[in-house]
Amino acid sequence: MSSRYLHLVRMDVAHDLEPTFNEVYDTEHVPLLQAVPGVGRATRYRSPSPTDPRYIAAYELESPAVLQGAEWKTAGEAGRWPKEIRPHTMNRHLATYEWVGCNAGLTYRTPYVFWVFMDVEKHREDLFNELYDTEHVPLLLKLPGCVNVARYRTEAAGEPRYLAAYEVDRTDLPMSKLWNDTSDIGRWKPEVRPYTHNKHYIVGERIWPRT
Repeated sequence: MSSRYLHLVRMDVAHDLEPTFNEVYDTEHVPLLQAVPGVGRATRYRSPSPTDPRYIAAYELESPAVLQGAEWKTAGEAGRWPKEIRPHTMNRHLATYEWVGCNAGLTYRTPYVFWVFMDVEKHREDLFNELYDTEHVPLLLKLPGCVNVARYRTEAAGEPRYLAAYEVDRTDLPMSKLWNDTSDIGRWKPEVRPYTHNKHYIVGERIWPRT
């Protein structure tokens, strides 16, 4: 199915409930949601970030309308999730993204995804998108270990408007000196970066499905 839309659910959970949280998420909650018509591949990631939510669930959607349907809502209220798990979650961020550039979607060929969230000033948005696709990402894709990049945009209130998902082979590559030096090449650094803000950088390890 098409992966033009990506629905991200990010959250934390009380530490003493983490084993049960992961068990229910993997064996009940995600399979129920993934069975809803219009939902494609689903994956889960964990991050060591001390400030951003540690857990990310990513669902491919045919259309954002899937989330408003009765079947999605019924699946979300089924099983142990609503009573045993949801009350103990916190720092929740939900946003649906539409694909806007680079490769057409995630390939799921790497154990890690480097999620980069940011806003850009409106008067620089066209240049931001042009240089991201034609210069910035092609340079980063030349680095060994950077396998694929897909870019998305959301209208969700309170969330950074743009998301770039870099599929990488190892955790030490994103934000390394090599990565940062490569990011400084070309027009991106002088013409776009000064106009970006509200940035969040998260390296997520895929924890479901396990390979």
